[in-house]
Amino acid sequence: MKRLLIVIILSAFPVLAAAQSVYKWVDEDGEVHYSQALPPERAASGHDRLTKDGLLAERVDRAPTGQERLELQRRLELERDQAEQQRIRDQQDRLFLASFPTEQDIQQRVDASREGVERDRRVFESRIDQVRERFADAVRQAAALERRGEPVPEDLSQRIGAARIEIKDLNERIRGLRQRHDDLDQQLSHDLERHRRITADGQDRSRGDPAGDRG
Repeated sequence: MKRLLIVIILSAFPVLAAAQSVYKWVDEDGEVHYSQALPPERAASGHDRLTKDGLLAERVDRAPTGQERLELQRRLELERDQAEQQRIRDQQDRLFLASFPTEQDIQQRVDASREGVERDRRVFESRIDQVRERFADAVRQAAALERRGEPVPEDLSQRIGAARIEIKDLNERIRGLRQRHDDLDQQLSHDLERHRRITADGQDRSRGDPAGDRG
């Protein structure tokens, strides 16, 4: 039956070809159809428009479903977001390279930060030594009073408590500075790697850009 349908269609094709346009489409059963007028129900389906000589004049794809349109919209939005994120990264890389043209500039920046951390650490360590001496002196005074059976004055107890809190705070600050020192090592490694990536990418683009080759 299918072969007979194709034979009938082929025998009718000269008549169809005499028309201004011929429409061709494949139905849900895989049968190929030709007609001088496109059935209204096929307008949203995929079809071809042929010239009077049987040549392809236009190919119309099937109209997407609602779900396909939503998926296409999500994909376009994702691509736009990715393009915007890449644009921001490129801008940040340019600013980074402008601030640190060479790896030596990065090393000097980190070294300066290290010096600042070490300077603060020495200040805190000196301060904590002083507070410990004051704390130990206050504790000795309180112990001496207790040995004599005398009450410890409120202000002396407050000084001991305040010194204990200050020692704890200074120790936390010193630990933070040690962590900052370690972070600077990681930052140096990260920034050097970033600098090498940016410069390598720039060299690759220059080699691939004829205008860059001419410059």
